[in-house]
Formats: sequence, structure tokens, C-alpha cells
Amino acid sequence: MSEQAILTQNEKTLAGLAHASILLSIFTSGIGGIIAALVIWATQKEKSAYAAGQALQALVYQAVVLIVTMLTWCCWGILWTLLILVPLASNPYAYDVNPPAGMWVGLFLMIIPLFIWGLTILYGLYGAVRCFGGHDFRYVVIGNWLKS
Repeated sequence: MSEQAILTQNEKTLAGLAHASILLSIFTSGIGGIIAALVIWATQKEKSAYAAGQALQALVYQAVVLIVTMLTWCCWGILWTLLILVPLASNPYAYDVNPPAGMWVGLFLMIIPLFIWGLTILYGLYGAVRCFGGHDFRYVVIGNWLKS
């Protein structure tokens, strides 16, 4: 019997929703998806090993994504401070007409945390699509770590 035949539609849906809840991070500063995955895991841990396992992975993944996203924004903020605020504080009158040259570099480098955040959301959505189809999905590092 195939893996898809033994899973109910409810199990696939809940597992997919746990991964798709990463979209809530856009509107809730990363916390909403974690809470949604936690609720699915807590309600399914006694009912469905598949849905609970996928929800636990989504929970841990989204917590890691929140931490990584915060760290990348902090690194960008430190760089922004060094490129903009330090020159402004050292000689504020030198930039009456034009901003410090580092401002444009800092604005361009804002792409890095946004890109990382976008990729992590897409990876979570890929997990959702796999689960909606009834396939087992494991995040690269987290999936194997939680399985053992």
C-alpha cells in the first residue's frame, strides 16, 4: 500500500497547514506560524503521527527561521550604523547636501536579509505542498535531527 493511501485527507491538510503557517510570520513578526504549528502538533500528537511529526518540524523550522532572520537584521543594523550613523555623528555638517556614501551601500545590502527571509518562506511552502500531496517531508537538517 502506498504512503498516500494510508493517510487521511485531514492528516494531509493539517500537516500542510503546519508548514504553510509560515505565511503568518509575514503579519505576526514570526510568532503566528510558530503558534499555529504548536497548536497542530499539540492537538495531533495522540491522533496522527504524520500530522504531529510534520507540525513539530514546522514548529522547529519556523523558530530557527525567526532566530536567523533576527540575526541577519541585527547584522544589517550594525552595518547600517557603521556606514551611516558613525560618519554623521563624527561630522554632521559634512553631509548637509549629500548623505554619506555608505547609505547607498547599506540600502543595497538590505536585500540580503529580505532574500534570506523570502527563501525560508518558500522552503516552508514547499513543505506544505509536499504534505498536502501526502508525501513525507523533512527539512534538510531539522528533519533528520527530529527523526532520531
